[in-house]
Order: sequence, then C-alpha cells, then structure tokens
Amino acid sequence: MHKLVAVAIALSMAASAEAQLGDILKKIDPSKIKKGANVVRQASRDFTEDEEADIGRVVAAKILATYPLTKNDKLQQYVTLVGNTVAAYSARPELEWHFAVIDAAFVNAFSAPGGFIFVTSAALDQMHSEAELAAVLGHEIAHVTQKHILKEIKRANTINAGVEMAKETSGGSFLNDEMGARVSKIAYEKLFTTGLSRRDEEEADTIGTEIAASAGYKATEFLTFLEGLAKIEGSSQMRMLVSTHPTPEDRIQYLRPKLQSDSGVILAERWEEWTKG
Repeated sequence: MHKLVAVAIALSMAASAEAQLGDILKKIDPSKIKKGANVVRQASRDFTEDEEADIGRVVAAKILATYPLTKNDKLQQYVTLVGNTVAAYSARPELEWHFAVIDAAFVNAFSAPGGFIFVTSAALDQMHSEAELAAVLGHEIAHVTQKHILKEIKRANTINAGVEMAKETSGGSFLNDEMGARVSKIAYEKLFTTGLSRRDEEEADTIGTEIAASAGYKATEFLTFLEGLAKIEGSSQMRMLVSTHPTPEDRIQYLRPKLQSDSGVILAERWEEWTKG
C-alpha cells in the first residue's frame, strides 16, 4: 500500500480546527506555577521536551491572539492530515504536532517550538498541489526538529540560572508570566520581523524537501512553489516573507542542485478537491 493512502483514509476522520489545536488557545494557568520556587538552571543546557512544549504554547498563543484561525474546517483538516503525514517521516515523529491555517493576507508559514506549525491562507492560495503543501510544511517541521527558535532563545540568555520558575506537574508550566512574555517576544520577533539566519533557512529548506520526499511526495514541487512566489516578489503580500527569508530566487538556486530525484506524487487533483471543492 502506498504510504500516502493513509492520508486519504484519514481525511474524513479529522477533527475540527479547535479540537486539533487542543489547549493552544488556553492561557497558562498561573495556579500551576510555584511562584516562590527558585530553580537553578544552567543557561547552556538543552530544554527538555516538556519545557519546549511550554515555550511553544506561549508563542502559539501570541500568534493566535493576533491572527484568527480559518473558519474553513475542511481546509484545516486537510492541512493537519498532510502535516501529520510529513511529520511522521521527520527526525522527531513522536512530538505532538499541531497544524493550523490562519487567515492572513500575507504569504508565510512559521513554526513555534514543540511542534506548532502555522500556514497563512494567502500562502495556500499560491499553491497548486499537495506536494507543494507537503514541502512547505516540511520546511516548518524542520525548523522544529532542528530547534532553530529554541537556539535563538538560548542565545538571548533569556532563561538562565537564578530565574524563578518551576514545574509542579506534567500538566503545569516551567514558565511564569514574565518569562513567558519574554520568550514569546523573542520568538515572535524572529518569526515576523528579523527572521532566522540564512543558514537556518537553507537547512530547513533542505531537510523539509527531504522529509516530504520520504513521505512519498515529489519534492521538486517546492521549486514550483518558489517560482510562483518569485513572480509576486514585489507585492505587499510578499513583504514579510522576503524580509525574514532568502529571496525565492536564492532559495531556488541553492535547492535545485540538491533535488536530484524527480520521483514522488504531486496530487494536484486531491489538492483541488479539498481546497477548492
């Protein structure tokens, strides 16, 4: 059985956008945080997976407080299932991945630590196949697996020894309100204003197309998507993407030599059925 058949089977079973996002929309409960605890932590150490998820939740909450979720549940379900299919072939398939379509007039996709992936409705409008979607989601999944935003948070030395934070239970949070605000500010600025480094973006492009190909998609369709973006590069809807990423032409130039295989499925008809029908 083809590895993508599971997507077709599962499409009719996907839950609504709110159910898929679970507790992203909920604020961190301050009652679960030991305000008086002073936990000494080394700034150089890696975050645990639970801490990463806590950070992801506060960043996702800030994003969703700014941009509304799509009201198109069918589209949300489709993106979620394609995203979960690609994520299963990533370096961190065990994460609890979440995918959300937000209504925004600018072309972009972005991710928060812990497996929270967002794509704008304007970005989806520029796609023509499921393979393009898979590669775009793969790019964002790669940012999470490579912990690019977490590295920026650590580099800013925001969370260091002597910071007052604690984890009461597995359902609690290690971030108090003040630290949550600081962390979300750093991540938000990287996602929407300053962008990640060119090295991080190139790594995400490379790994994203690799995992999309591993899931059975034609990874070279990502070039088709970038070529389409190049045609509207000077438009207002591209302003944010160009300010936070290499130009579409630059991405095509460094990606094309890496995409040697032309195998895999495109699934343009299924894309039309689920996004236009």
